[in-house]
Parts: sequence; C-alpha cells; structure tokens
Amino acid sequence: MKKGIRCLLLAFMMLFMFCVSVAAAEQTEAQLYYVTDAAGLLDENENMQLEKMAETVSQKYGVGVYIVTLEDYQDVYPNDVYKATYTIYHNFTMGEGPNRDGIMLLLSMSDRDWAMFCYGSRSEYTFNKYGQQKLEKVFLDNFGENDWYGGFEDYIKECSSYLEKAAAGKPVRASLLFPGLIVVGLSLLATLVIVAVIWQKMVSVEAKVTANAYVSEPLQLTEQTDHFTHKTTSKRKIERDSGSSSGGSSHSESGGGGSGRSGKF
Repeated sequence: MKKGIRCLLLAFMMLFMFCVSVAAAEQTEAQLYYVTDAAGLLDENENMQLEKMAETVSQKYGVGVYIVTLEDYQDVYPNDVYKATYTIYHNFTMGEGPNRDGIMLLLSMSDRDWAMFCYGSRSEYTFNKYGQQKLEKVFLDNFGENDWYGGFEDYIKECSSYLEKAAAGKPVRASLLFPGLIVVGLSLLATLVIVAVIWQKMVSVEAKVTANAYVSEPLQLTEQTDHFTHKTTSKRKIERDSGSSSGGSSHSESGGGGSGRSGKF
C-alpha cells in the first residue's frame, strides 16, 4: 500500500515539474510573428510569403529575423525609435534559443522613421557595426520608393546570406585591402617628399651660371613698370548633403543589451 502511494506521489511530482517547464518555455517564446504589419503595408499574400521566408531563415540558423511596422513608434516609446524597437523586442520576448538571438527591423510610418536592433552574441557576431551599415543599403532604397514588400524581401534574403557566411566562420567584415593600400600610398608619398627635399638641397649648392647670383648688394633698377595682363577667378562647388538623398539617413545606436541603427527613409 505504502509503495503504491509513493509511486503515485512520484508520478504527480514528475507531472508537476513537466507542467512548470512547459509554462516556462511558453513564457520565453516570442509573442509576435516574424512579420507583424500593424501599419497595414502588406496584403495578406505578401504577409504570408514574408512570414514563411523569415521563419525558414530563423529556424535554420537559430537567429530570429523579424519585421514590425507601426503607424507611430511613439505609442511604444516617446521620441526615440531605436528605444521603441528594443522595447518591443524585450517586452514580447523576441529571439531564438535560450539567448534570444535575433534581428528586428521596425518601420514607423507617421514620420518615416526606421530602426534595426540586433540582440544576442550570435546575432551581433553576424551583424556587427559594419555589417549593419551595409545591410541597411539593401532595403532603404526600396522604402524610399514606397516598395515595402521588395524592401522586406531584400532584408530577409540579405540576413540569410549574412547568417550563412557567419555559420561558415566567414562573417561579413570590412575589407583590410583598401586601408592597407592607403598606408602604403602614404608611406611612398612621404618617401618621395623626403627625396625631393634632399634633391633640392643638392641642386642649390651647384655652381651658378651667371654673375648676378654672386652679387651681395641688391640689384637697383632705374625704371620699374607694372602692366596688368589678366585676372583669374576661381569657383568652388558646394556639395549636396548626403543625408538629404532619397536613400534616407541613418546612424549607429547601442542600448537594450544590443546594438543597431536608426534613421529616416
């Protein structure tokens, strides 16, 4: 009898522990879809296609790839679209795996603001500052022309490419070739300047070919006349501010336990 009671209690405890673990798992799962189009930029078919694409990439590499659109980010966090983005990410427990790795792109339509937030060691290894800056160029041109589906599709595909390279141990990084060429070029230029200075000094000690070079007193002219020959006018082109281009503007951000970028489109 006692043995049966002990078995029953053991079974009850195991069942209780299982329920607790399931509840904890549910609490850590993302509470939003991969594509949340609250601003209504996409039709139903476009939303479904992007959702499927993002889900496939996210589950393949263990880094959530998310899209969120809002009418006005200030409904979430006032005066800072980047903080609004990571507030959504954390409040809705976004991300894949125990470390909640993920990348989120947010569009706010009222003032055409956007932000991107990367969270988790795997995500930030894949999307470093250089990678984030390069990534934004893929979708900002689409958004500048109100091509929402095209921009989101390019974003997901580029994220997939970044994640594939990172998984192979070759994440997207800035090339060292160009800075190296600059260093070599500056070194050569400095060498040429030094050689030119030495050569000029050597030329200055050569024998003079006219007697005037050896006259100690300044030469006195009996007549001096100035003749106006021409006038030179120079013009300087004022370059256009790059931040005012159709591609929008952006800058790096940090906070919320991760990093990202934000700007206008």
